[in-house]
Amino acid sequence: MLGMIDDNLLVSILVPIFNVEKYIGKCAESLFLQTYRNIEYVFVDDCCQDRSIEVLEGVIRNHGIPADRYSIVRHSQNEGIAVSRADCIAHARGEYILFVDSDDWIEKNMVEALLEATDNGSIDIVACDYMKDYISGDITYHDEDYATTCRENLIRSINYDISTLLWKLLIRRSLFSNFTITPHVDIVEDYIISVKLYYYAKSFTRIRRYLYHYVQYNQARVSFQTQRSLMNHIKGVREVEEFLREKGLCDQRVENLLNLRKFNIKSNFLTKRMLDYNAYRDTFPEANGTWHQLNYSHKECLKFWLAEQGLFSLLKFLQKF
Repeated sequence: MLGMIDDNLLVSILVPIFNVEKYIGKCAESLFLQTYRNIEYVFVDDCCQDRSIEVLEGVIRNHGIPADRYSIVRHSQNEGIAVSRADCIAHARGEYILFVDSDDWIEKNMVEALLEATDNGSIDIVACDYMKDYISGDITYHDEDYATTCRENLIRSINYDISTLLWKLLIRRSLFSNFTITPHVDIVEDYIISVKLYYYAKSFTRIRRYLYHYVQYNQARVSFQTQRSLMNHIKGVREVEEFLREKGLCDQRVENLLNLRKFNIKSNFLTKRMLDYNAYRDTFPEANGTWHQLNYSHKECLKFWLAEQGLFSLLKFLQKF
């Protein structure tokens, strides 16, 4: 036994990898130095084009990690994060899983602290707080407005009242047997997965400790709002809505949160960088008018009203100023 933890509980740490040779070394070091020892590691090489896997294998050798404690799944072509997460899970054997992004790193007692909070394996999902690490050396500290129940956390996830990042959760692996991760819907794969996990989970707790380092200085990971990423956001909210309707959860509160999420997405089509009047008109028309609930300036409200009236000539004139 380690403290109050049953050390027979195997934890699988799952790490999708794509072109992170500058970061994977520190990430892997933090995984192999965990105070809890009954861990297996599953890495997915999503067709890296740099030295990421070579660096990883060097750290594995330096720590003497035996072959039966890790696996490296190799893709023949780049599949994206959703497929990589699914492949990680498919190769995991642990009672619990922990996702770690390959350019981040974790505190050495993260697994121990999260596992202790499961009360010897009786809790389905355990969450922790996290830090954002900046290139300047600054660190900011972040927590979430979690509820005590899985159902309420599901609802708070719909419009990101709590973030849906998976790596701050220790998750019972068997929950993933209830659904299939949709392939090639990237960027928002964690959004879809989180909603489904909270639906199927029976128990949740959180610990108020900052255990995960979310690295902000890898510019390759920055998610800019491009046409492709917006299409993924659209697919993501549609899948979540379909799931919630199928499960009979779309009451008035949920409908309102879905419309807020939809409007947040479609409003990007009225920004200068993403300007597309037809896309604004055709995307989630059921969310029109949602801007009334939000604290927009008078000019922004006029912009949305003109767009919803189809008065795009006037809107073009307004947007010159």
